[in-house]
Amino acid sequence: MDPNLKANQDFWKANEPASQGFSIDFKRVSYRSLRYWYVVIGILAVSLTFAWYKTRYATRIYPVSASIIIREREEISGGELLYKNAIVDPYRNYLNEPYILKSIPLIKRVVENHHFQVSFLEEGYVTSSEIYEQLPVDCEVLSAVQNGVSFGFVVLDQEHYQLGNSAEDQGGVSKFRFNDSIFFRGMSLRITRVVNRNIEKWFGRKYQLNIGLPERISESYSGRLQVSWAEQGAGVMNLSMSGPNPKKDIDFLIALVDEYQRYDLEKKNLAAERTITFINRQLDEISDSLQLVSGIMQKYNRELSVQENQGQAQLLFEKLSDLEKQKLEFDLKSKYYAYIEDYLSSTDSLNQVLLPAAMGITDPILNGLVTRMIELQATVRLNRTKSNIENPLYQNSVKQVLRTQQDILEGIRSQRATDGIRTASLKNQIQLLEKQLRLLPVTEQEKLEIRRNYTLLENLYVFLLQKRSEAAISKAANTSDIVPINSPVAGGATSPRPFQNYVIALVVGIVLPIILFVLLEILNNRVQSREDIHKYTSIPFMGGIGHNDTDLSLVVKGKPKSGISESFRALRSNLNFFVQNQTGKVFMITSSISGEGKTFTTINLASVFALSGRKTLIVGADMRRPKIFSDFGLSNDKGLSTYLSGMHRLEEVIQQTEIPNLFLVSGGPVPPNPSELLMTERLNQFKGEALSQFDYVIFDTPPLALVTDAFVISNQVDHTVFVVRQNYTSRDFLKSIQDYYAEGKLKNMSVLLNDIVKSGLGYGYGYGYQYGYSYQYGYGIRKRKSGSGYYEE
Repeated sequence: MDPNLKANQDFWKANEPASQGFSIDFKRVSYRSLRYWYVVIGILAVSLTFAWYKTRYATRIYPVSASIIIREREEISGGELLYKNAIVDPYRNYLNEPYILKSIPLIKRVVENHHFQVSFLEEGYVTSSEIYEQLPVDCEVLSAVQNGVSFGFVVLDQEHYQLGNSAEDQGGVSKFRFNDSIFFRGMSLRITRVVNRNIEKWFGRKYQLNIGLPERISESYSGRLQVSWAEQGAGVMNLSMSGPNPKKDIDFLIALVDEYQRYDLEKKNLAAERTITFINRQLDEISDSLQLVSGIMQKYNRELSVQENQGQAQLLFEKLSDLEKQKLEFDLKSKYYAYIEDYLSSTDSLNQVLLPAAMGITDPILNGLVTRMIELQATVRLNRTKSNIENPLYQNSVKQVLRTQQDILEGIRSQRATDGIRTASLKNQIQLLEKQLRLLPVTEQEKLEIRRNYTLLENLYVFLLQKRSEAAISKAANTSDIVPINSPVAGGATSPRPFQNYVIALVVGIVLPIILFVLLEILNNRVQSREDIHKYTSIPFMGGIGHNDTDLSLVVKGKPKSGISESFRALRSNLNFFVQNQTGKVFMITSSISGEGKTFTTINLASVFALSGRKTLIVGADMRRPKIFSDFGLSNDKGLSTYLSGMHRLEEVIQQTEIPNLFLVSGGPVPPNPSELLMTERLNQFKGEALSQFDYVIFDTPPLALVTDAFVISNQVDHTVFVVRQNYTSRDFLKSIQDYYAEGKLKNMSVLLNDIVKSGLGYGYGYGYQYGYSYQYGYGIRKRKSGSGYYEE
């Protein structure tokens, strides 16, 4: 073996490529994108059309925002200066306010009171849109809604309208007058005219009247409503929501703030109202007793004329009055304690309770606990819905109420024990004074007793009247702490975004076909380019042959000036380089499977050698399906099989072709044992005799993947040309050939890329020709002719 060739092979073995995993040839992807530009343009057009459709018909979404402030109390303690501390702030827990605003019961009040569950829709060509501001009618739902319903609605004239099952309903419709309460399909409604709106242009137009469930509508509004503090430490809350109808959302936020103010004021007034109710019950009881005692005293004064002991009797009376007034206050506290205990033991203890301060109880602990319970009750009551019953947060709030109630009961027991001691002391003092009264005359004692009872009841009555007046004044002076700052305003449409839609469509229209081409690249397991050969094998690359678009097999003779002919001349030069321009060399042309063009390569390569003046012999070594003789119009009566079997001599099997210096030994009749014939000493003898008469001998062998004949012949040759066909040969065959080459089973090899149809970026070649030829190896494969030459089926 030539030393230079041996060194070349050793170099490639040392630099054998690693096993290739997943990889993408982006050059080839770019080439496909440019070659199939119409696919890219088509997908881009579809993408932009979809973006236009979405921009044109998508529902516009507008943001609406407003701001409110929650005022703090004018008198605050040092601890309350801390930011919204729910523990030290007995008035309200500021942390609960966002949840209260988003609570379903509060929003449901807004929906029902302002008819937000009602909507009128106008059907368009593609979508239906709600008419809120323009329609000159309004609908009020007078009965409870069990299920969402939809009616067809038509304005007939100034006084009448029509309702049906749908906007297209021609039967089962009813005619009604505006402003009348009606009962239609199980629902009580009243549809009224809106003042100062022109109704004539709406005559005969068909609309859809939708009435939804208030709970569902409330949940929708609650989900869209966003509530947040403006900044830490501030009492300002920002309200915002987005929707397709900004005017309706503005009205909703206005109504929500109004209902929130009303709720806040109701919560404040509830304590005063309960105080007045409690005092009125006490006054009713005392009033009867006071009238009775007053009558007795007047009668007694008329019937008896008693000389009052202005000294001692008056002094005893004043002392008793003062002590009994104090005892009366403790009795009133005791009644309040009983009221609290009855309240806490009731089945519905989530209603608001009377504040202790309203009854003159100044204990800060008890006042704080009751105020805390009122706050928790308000939160629980506002969030008490069917969907929240199992909510852990709701259940935790209920548990906090129950714990606070237990603390209140404990505080009452402690207060009663303290008050009991003071009450007992007052009773002892009263008993001492009563003993002194018994020393007075009987008549004087009776008069003082009547006066004493009257004064006691009168003082209690005046005290309760004073407390009732205070509660009434407090109620009248109450104002909501919720103050609007910024009225609701709508911003510009946030969706759809035309620029964004078109940019996304443009990106998708470009990226999607690229992804398609990348998938094609990933899924294509065929050899595409010179880069694939270098990627999967370290075998030297010989060159490339273009696609043959003619019916000629012997292209170098029929079209000597064609690009394919020039490719074979370049192949001849490369082979001369491998053999150092020496003659007397043997070449083998083989491939992995049939159809890769090895026979086409053999006859044209041999022809360019012969046309250059070198005496060349083609050996049809495929004795199983010999056919190379047909390309030269010669016979197959005798050939390599008859020579190897000893039936003929070399001179007898050599046939002269029509090309000067080119000779052929065909495969000959098909023998029963081709492989065994090739393994005999006659093959080595054939080589020696052939080289003595010819400059070059070229073997055309069967495919490597089908039979082992090529491996046997490879021991007799100086260089092997392995033919792969573009977009036909599997990359797995390249890996197998690389294994043979690395193991030394095939030596002095090079790879030839045949039938190059695709050329340019990513394909390793940039020929200006349209290449290709598809030459077949038999084994039951049919050869079909097309406009681009021959190919196998």
